[in-house]
Amino acid sequence: TGHATSSTTSSPHTAPASSTPSKATPPAKAIGNPYAKKTVTNPYASSNKSPSGASTPVANPYAKKPVSNPYAKAAAAKTAAYNPYNAKSSSSPSSPSATTNDYTDAKGKTVRNALWADKHAPVSSRDILGNGDSVGKLARWLSTWEATWNSAQNKPKSLSTPKGPWKAALLSGPPGIGKTTTATLIAKESNRDVLELNASDARSKKALAEALGDVTGSQVLRFEPAHPSDSKSNSNHKYKYKPPPPKRRCIIMDEVDGMGAGDRSGMAELLQMIKHSKVPIICICNDRSSQKVRSLAQYCLDLKFRRPTKTIIAKRAVEIGRMEGMRVEPNAAEAVAESCGNDIRQVLNCLQMWSCKKNDVGVGASTMTYKDLKDRQMEINKDEVLRVNIFDACKIIVEGCRGLAGADNKAVTGSLIKRTDAFFVDYMLMGLNVHQNYLKVSQGQFNDAKKKGDSDLEVRSLEQMHDATLAMSDFGVCEEQLRGGDQNWALLPLCSVLAVKVGHHAGGPNGGFLPGYPEFAGWLGKNSSRGKKMRLLQELRHHMNYRVSADAPELRMTYIPIIRQQFESLLFDKEGAKVKESIDLMDEYGLDRDDVFENLDEFLLASAKDVNRFGDLNSNVKAAVTRVYNQTAHTSQALVAEQGAGKGGRRKGGAASSVDIVEGGELDVVDDDKVAAVPDDDEGEDEDDLEELKSLFKKKGGKRNSAASKNGSGGGGGGKRAKK
Repeated sequence: TGHATSSTTSSPHTAPASSTPSKATPPAKAIGNPYAKKTVTNPYASSNKSPSGASTPVANPYAKKPVSNPYAKAAAAKTAAYNPYNAKSSSSPSSPSATTNDYTDAKGKTVRNALWADKHAPVSSRDILGNGDSVGKLARWLSTWEATWNSAQNKPKSLSTPKGPWKAALLSGPPGIGKTTTATLIAKESNRDVLELNASDARSKKALAEALGDVTGSQVLRFEPAHPSDSKSNSNHKYKYKPPPPKRRCIIMDEVDGMGAGDRSGMAELLQMIKHSKVPIICICNDRSSQKVRSLAQYCLDLKFRRPTKTIIAKRAVEIGRMEGMRVEPNAAEAVAESCGNDIRQVLNCLQMWSCKKNDVGVGASTMTYKDLKDRQMEINKDEVLRVNIFDACKIIVEGCRGLAGADNKAVTGSLIKRTDAFFVDYMLMGLNVHQNYLKVSQGQFNDAKKKGDSDLEVRSLEQMHDATLAMSDFGVCEEQLRGGDQNWALLPLCSVLAVKVGHHAGGPNGGFLPGYPEFAGWLGKNSSRGKKMRLLQELRHHMNYRVSADAPELRMTYIPIIRQQFESLLFDKEGAKVKESIDLMDEYGLDRDDVFENLDEFLLASAKDVNRFGDLNSNVKAAVTRVYNQTAHTSQALVAEQGAGKGGRRKGGAASSVDIVEGGELDVVDDDKVAAVPDDDEGEDEDDLEELKSLFKKKGGKRNSAASKNGSGGGGGGKRAKK
């Protein structure tokens, strides 16, 4: 009880308990900040408020309204969704590759958005279009190469026999027909390791020696197991491991006709590699007629590749189009092949460009019809000028606007651009070729007018010929400024237009016709003959300089005709050739035998018919003149200097001559390094030969003087000694 009492007894410090509930204490009032700034309301703000209590913004009456793009397509969603480079879906279940442009190459690497020419490249020699005979010959040659050339018993003695066997192979033909692909596939099918060098690689003598010096005499080691279950076999000791045989090599030299000045002595080194190589080498070129390739061809199996026919290319194009989800009409495929010059690679590029081009609906075109091809042919067509040679380009220019009767302005403009581009096929020689052939077209126009008996038409054709000649003269003036001292190459487009103007006037308003094949520029040959005659004239002037004071034109027009008449009267005399008098005349003017018998005939005009030529002299007369001329001393300063400098000169010390520098007898394949190493001994030889010639003249003169003195002495003994 006491504990209970004490528990209920309140402490004197404790408030007494109350039975009534106590009231809550009110919170303290917030004291406002007397320094705080009052919020200023905008009296111009709109009083309209949204249901959430926020005020509605007021539109700016001076703000510019957004301008809509009038060129934007209405179907924005369709435009945004279309990507021409995305994979095209195909509803055909037979075309699994039509869903993507990706493919896996031979190294296992995935190529994104690949070209169809790479994606559908042949994977075996059976897939190559055309040239089946050449492909078979290359495969048979490669399969028997080691047995022919690496065998000590059956090794041929000669490397350049006309009927083989051949140490290397040469594939030639236009680009884009599969030469490199053929060589690579044939080499891989014969289980060889392929090493390829093309124009992008350095192929000089030093580079080839470093890159292929050890390759041509070695093989490839293989470390893969000889049996698919070698690990298990070795563990059970059932099979004895045998290393696989070494893998054979094959070297492919692509674009050998492009080994120019940058590849110093590369062709000579390639010939040496072919002669000593223990590995087959396949050379590939585009220009079979190149001089460098000719020297190479005598050691090679010559295989000439040709373009496949358009029917074969069209068949493959239709098949590839089906695989890519396109429907290509056969006649459209043939038209594409014909427009591309039967270039397989370009045909596939055209098909891929067609599939990526959007049609009117805005999606990729999945159909190629003949009608659509004619409408869009210029967009995918290969440039026709790239397949035109210099003669065809000349014919296009000189015939003028041929075949444009009744054509619209677009066709006329296209023809003008085509003729202007034809000038740049070879702008260095095109002007000369046009000059050689444009008069033939004008002459054809005049002959047609003459046959019709229309005098007005004849006069008009002569006026057109006159206008064409004036245009050709303007072309010459413009080209002189272009190639002369100023070198103003900005005039080259003007030259092309002037050349087209020549053909425009020569062909007339309806175009002309060039009979036969265009002739090559005859000016080059005439200029070469002119240079030769100028050189001979300067040589004659040098010989006659100490007796005749005249420049080259005066010597040609005044002295040479008279001198020629004098020699003609002496050598063609009816009573017989006067040899001694002819040699005395030669010594008087400082001429030698070649000047009379060879050089004087070069200055006869073509119209001179009834003239005796020294080249037609009797051989007995020539021999007599030569015999007496060699027995006589000639004191002409020019002849003494020339005879001492060149005739009878020999290299001393066994230095290599120009013939020794030639590799293997090929006159067009010269090792530049050996040429640079040949010492120049001409100066010492000239001095020695000149001293020897002077001493010879002194001996002849001394003998002549002593003989004269003995004959005039009158002594009997002296006479006997003179006779002896």
